[in-house]
Amino acid sequence: MRDDRGEAVRLLESFWEGVSASSPTEQATNDLLVGATRTLGNVLTPMITPYHYPEWGREALEEALEGLVDFGEIGRLVTASSPKLLIGAVEVLSGEFEVFRNAEVTAKKILASCALPMLFRAVRLGDDGVYWDGLFSQNPPIRDFMREFPAAATKPDEVWVIQISPQRREHEPKSISEILNRRGEMSGNLALHQEIDFLNQINDLLDYLPKEHYKHIEVRKIEMLRELDDASKIDRSPSFVGEMFAYGQGQAEEFLKGVS
Repeated sequence: MRDDRGEAVRLLESFWEGVSASSPTEQATNDLLVGATRTLGNVLTPMITPYHYPEWGREALEEALEGLVDFGEIGRLVTASSPKLLIGAVEVLSGEFEVFRNAEVTAKKILASCALPMLFRAVRLGDDGVYWDGLFSQNPPIRDFMREFPAAATKPDEVWVIQISPQRREHEPKSISEILNRRGEMSGNLALHQEIDFLNQINDLLDYLPKEHYKHIEVRKIEMLRELDDASKIDRSPSFVGEMFAYGQGQAEEFLKGVS
């Protein structure tokens, strides 16, 4: 929104540097937690509700976001031609999916969108309810994104999806952690494909729909093809974060070769 791509890259890198386990104490704690998760994942162990331990992780994440983004400035920068930012979450009690748009976005709403139930407590947004990650319903909210462009002339020609949960696995999941991890991947991808199928159905019905509102939209995906275990999701070691940056850049370069 400030028309500074270099600053956008710097802020993204700064975020991941900020949440990485940088100090010796953090690195030791991270290695212990990742190692214990991998060891305990081979046996059935009691699951601990996040309501039984302090919210240090959520608080650190909120602090990192607010240290990098002036959320109060978003409302002043947003115009009708601004890029569309949609953040999805689901209200836990009603089961209703909600999308937060552009000027509505705050650090708290981003935390609501990434509140994985077994890792973080639900995030309370004032009197509007308590929220979990949008994984359970629309992931990502492609249909709502399309509604942002009611006229066919303003709709995108393509939608690019970064699919972070692997579609395929080479080996049958057998340990407790492998089974739970694969179940979570498939659940998230189910929601994603429901969104993509919606677009494909519209594409198939174009002959019967008003041309001023609908057009063919191609969906392309950048996929996660690395075989990562469940413990990798909590690995904050700088070396692993660096590996993932390099992998993502490589996948993006290969993707762009195919669409150029």
